[in-house]
Amino acid sequence: MNELALFAGAGGGILGGQLLGWRTVCAVESDPYAAGVLLARQNDQTFEPFPVWDDVRGFDGKPWRGIVDVVSGGFPCQDISLAGKGAGIEGQRSGLWSEFARIIGEVRPRYAFVENSPALTSRGLGVVLGDLAALGFAAEWGVLGAHNVQAPHKRDRIWILGADTQCVQLRNESRRRRRSSWKGSPQSSNDGGAKHLAHADSPRRQGQRRSVPNGAKHHAIECGGWWSSEPDVGRVAHGVANRVHRLKAIGNGQVPSVAAIAWRLLRERLEDG
Repeated sequence: MNELALFAGAGGGILGGQLLGWRTVCAVESDPYAAGVLLARQNDQTFEPFPVWDDVRGFDGKPWRGIVDVVSGGFPCQDISLAGKGAGIEGQRSGLWSEFARIIGEVRPRYAFVENSPALTSRGLGVVLGDLAALGFAAEWGVLGAHNVQAPHKRDRIWILGADTQCVQLRNESRRRRRSSWKGSPQSSNDGGAKHLAHADSPRRQGQRRSVPNGAKHHAIECGGWWSSEPDVGRVAHGVANRVHRLKAIGNGQVPSVAAIAWRLLRERLEDG
């Protein structure tokens, strides 16, 4: 499937898509350092070439209709995270969900795959599910973290998968906008699957495009946080080239294997019952 990656960061979610066999055809990322990482990974052939736009608010999704199968991304969680001030999905940064929804409507992909802080359940999940439903998407959601794939940190995230009911055959249409959560600890396998799943209630308008240059422990805070292995960011990070930017990119990033497993579980629910 062809992917449009919004709020792409340094490419953790794109790597997750690669595990699923996706091909990224376009990305949007405003942070210069993270966008530079995306270009560097194209230059070293980790990623196939794709354009990177810098402004989601000016991105026009209509030219990508018929090309993109899935629009994915983790919209900013600073206003949603428990570490933030609690402005919720109407906040200045997390309010960019409205641009995510707009682009879904313009692109009309088969799927929309969304990631955010688990605090979204009380700070805007209804808005996301409602917007997806208004666009004609059935949706499933759940919380899955890095610890569920045996990583040495927790990093719980909420994952939402929407499927266009005009394009995707669902086993049971009455399950539209179904709310669900996961319990237990899904175990990763060689094919990216997981076990022990339990049900419970269940071209641009503006901005710049960057081109590929030539030659060129235990817990992580929910959003934009530092790994616990960096107890004194000011002392450890400063003075080392790009270290602060690297830590920020890690703190904001998706764990590729978690993204891939979340996709598989949610798609199975939507399509296989």
